[in-house]
Amino acid sequence: MSTKTPRKILTQLRGMTFPSFFLLLALLCGSINLHASQYPSLYAKDTEREAILEKIENEQWAKDAWKKIKAKIEPHADRHEKDPEWIVSRLAMYWKDGERYTQCYIKKQDWDYGEGNAPVPTVRLPGMRKWNNYINVPLGDRIPYNETGDMLGIDRSSDDKTPVLVPYKESGHMIRFNNEDILNLAETAAFAYWLTEEEKYAKFSGDILNTWLLGIYYMEPPLDPDESTGGPGGYAPGGIMGYYDYEQIHDNHQVPAAIAYDFVHDYLIENPHEHLATLEKNITEVAGTVFKRFIDLGLVRGGKHGNWNVNGFTNIVPVMLALESNEFYEDGKGSEYYIPYYTEITTDYHEALPDLIKMFDEKTGLWPESPGYASGIISSVLEMAMPLYRHGVDTVATTPLVQKAAMANFGWLDARGNYVVFGDMRGGPASFAVFERMLTYYTQEGDTENARAMATVIRKGINSGQYDRSSIDWKGLCLYQPLPESGSEIPFHRTAYSEFHRHLIMKNGNSEEDGMMFTLYGGRHRSHLSSNGLAMQFYGKGYSIGAKSASYESYWSEDFKYHSGVAGSNTIAPGYARGEITVNAMDPMSDPEGLYNTVETSPTCSFADISADEKRRLVAMVRTSPTTGYYVDIFRSDQEDNDYIQHVLGNNVSLANASGRGLKLESVDSLGTHHNEAYSFFKNPQVLEYTEDFVATWDITDVSPTLTTDLWMMGQEGRELYFVDAPPVTLRSDITPGMVNKSPQTTPVMIVRQNENNAKTNPFVGIFEVYNEGEKAIESINKIANTETFVALSVESTSGSQQTILNGIDGELHNAGKKVAFQGTFGIAPQNGKSFEYLYLGSGTLIKSGKYQIESVDGPASAELRQVDGKLYYSSNKPIKITLKKGKTKEYPAGYDIEIN
Repeated sequence: MSTKTPRKILTQLRGMTFPSFFLLLALLCGSINLHASQYPSLYAKDTEREAILEKIENEQWAKDAWKKIKAKIEPHADRHEKDPEWIVSRLAMYWKDGERYTQCYIKKQDWDYGEGNAPVPTVRLPGMRKWNNYINVPLGDRIPYNETGDMLGIDRSSDDKTPVLVPYKESGHMIRFNNEDILNLAETAAFAYWLTEEEKYAKFSGDILNTWLLGIYYMEPPLDPDESTGGPGGYAPGGIMGYYDYEQIHDNHQVPAAIAYDFVHDYLIENPHEHLATLEKNITEVAGTVFKRFIDLGLVRGGKHGNWNVNGFTNIVPVMLALESNEFYEDGKGSEYYIPYYTEITTDYHEALPDLIKMFDEKTGLWPESPGYASGIISSVLEMAMPLYRHGVDTVATTPLVQKAAMANFGWLDARGNYVVFGDMRGGPASFAVFERMLTYYTQEGDTENARAMATVIRKGINSGQYDRSSIDWKGLCLYQPLPESGSEIPFHRTAYSEFHRHLIMKNGNSEEDGMMFTLYGGRHRSHLSSNGLAMQFYGKGYSIGAKSASYESYWSEDFKYHSGVAGSNTIAPGYARGEITVNAMDPMSDPEGLYNTVETSPTCSFADISADEKRRLVAMVRTSPTTGYYVDIFRSDQEDNDYIQHVLGNNVSLANASGRGLKLESVDSLGTHHNEAYSFFKNPQVLEYTEDFVATWDITDVSPTLTTDLWMMGQEGRELYFVDAPPVTLRSDITPGMVNKSPQTTPVMIVRQNENNAKTNPFVGIFEVYNEGEKAIESINKIANTETFVALSVESTSGSQQTILNGIDGELHNAGKKVAFQGTFGIAPQNGKSFEYLYLGSGTLIKSGKYQIESVDGPASAELRQVDGKLYYSSNKPIKITLKKGKTKEYPAGYDIEIN
């Protein structure tokens, strides 16, 4: 059977004898009749080479990207011409003759032993399912022809970066990542060969690919006699194991292999590996056998629902497209046979696209898992959509919710473009590949309006420094389009609330320097969410300053219980960790039929009041100027003993009384009471018994100017104040200012313990302010009232403004001094000398300050009366009565930003 493509065969017609011509013509006809595959076809075709070269010539981002790609791969290709063993020897294989296993066995989800001896080295299976704390040393330092599988690794959580030898059976994913690194190089080199037609790249890629393909060809899928992975292994359906990994969702090496094969197929046909003659097969037949094993196993392994389902498909859909047509294979199963198992056919093991898309929320467009998984899912769906689209299968048009989902994740981004951290994720920037792929799709579809919308998102990422278009890989060179004219500012929303995730974001402004933002969320078990209690984060200078910890190594590491639970969050222990929540009040309120708010009551005030089991928390955000503001936290807990846990970024901490006099803590051996098992991760406790108001201060001195956070907290009886050293907040270098509290640094955590004093009637009341050195805006904070159901505070700003903060939980009328009365959930009555500023009523029936008053007509309302340039305006979600300075009371209908004449 001939496997030469028509293009390659026709180039050999010149100079042939007459009989030879007809012989080759017969082979050509047979080839076309058997299969009409063209190479390459996944991401580019020969007819598109000139267009891509033109893109590189005319688009600076493409030119710079190509330079980086070439600079990465060319030294490898050049060295390979002189030393062809260097790169191949670094593949993780069963190299030793006599131990070139053809059958591996699994026990307790880890590698147990191997049997058989192939005529060529076979590909080494990872030594264990679990992750470890080590990363591979650079490629040049890895052990060539490694016969033991012991890997040189660097502990990424340690200051000591000296490589250590990690035993094969303890090496985690180091084997998988090693081979992934090398196959990715083969993929890139294959593209470089196709683009430049320089044979050195094909030789480099082909030698890696041949070694890997033959090493897989001789090896059967692992067997799992005790079914620790949910099935017996081999070719039997069921369980989570892949062909070359313990989890089918991580079984991905065939993807770069298939892409490399697509680009260098014709080269491999013309330069066959010598072992193929022994097999009496060509590379097309060997590759087909190998790729179909991955596909066949992928279709009956992994998970039917959720991210397992989608991620499982990402490992086999590109490989389906790399196959020949049905008629090429004896079993009649080629590319067009397999593709419908993603686009149409749901089975007992996997949901096809029409069913999996139903997991996205139709109202919000969100995937029902944490942001890291949700963003990854829509990225995966679109990643598969691009090569499918090139093969005439438009999965974007047939599933319109994909387009909504692509934009929905913006609701989870902070001002810097980083994802908020909750559930199983580490944060970090959004994947702009999603928007690039949508731009490609809309451009090719001629949809100029949506193409401009995608360009706006991409330009915003570029301008904010979150995205460098010149850092794209070779796929971007093939697919990404020149940016059409567009804006660069993305409209933000004041509120984003997902009922499923029990997660709320509120913003005031969206600039990195001056924007304010907080999150409030309830715990949820599974769905890659976490049992973290009724937890809050607050932001400053574009960063999550009151942060959630997420520096765990893996789901199996000992510290995961800390980072995924109450102790690693800003909440109260003991008590509520997960379960349903009740939104008592919220302003701005999100649209019940969507993710975002559509109206807003006040440009200055935002708040949310949420109950969960025995706990109730109100968090508010108050602007004091376009560049300053603070956060209010009033946390009630119907327990006699409570620990208020607060993580704040900083490398220096201090404690003072309300007047600014320093307070000294005493080192102790332990925290005493442990309200959570993960308290064991808190080290070096210091304590002070203190029942009065206090101010805790965290400084980040690694940045200039110093970034400071103050927490003023109202005193209560039975208080002990602790500072402890907690685990790092993050493993990432891009989500804390100056990389503060990044591993291996510790994080300063404050625990305010309240003993034998019920925190429902005597709540934790705090005010947070984040500011640069010399820019503190709060002058003083004082308690006005504190009863079992009502709290009133006075916050004085350096500008001369004074805000009276009000919170009630009983619906009764309360007085805060002589001039202020309040009946509701949250209220603010500011004053600047004798000048009226505004009056804000949050889900209440009355607020009065001096001679100004707002009163609802029918049930709790959220309303504001504001003075701007000497004119009065009101906003309200319900009809209200307004009393002005002259004593006149008048009823007004619901509406927003309406001038009072």
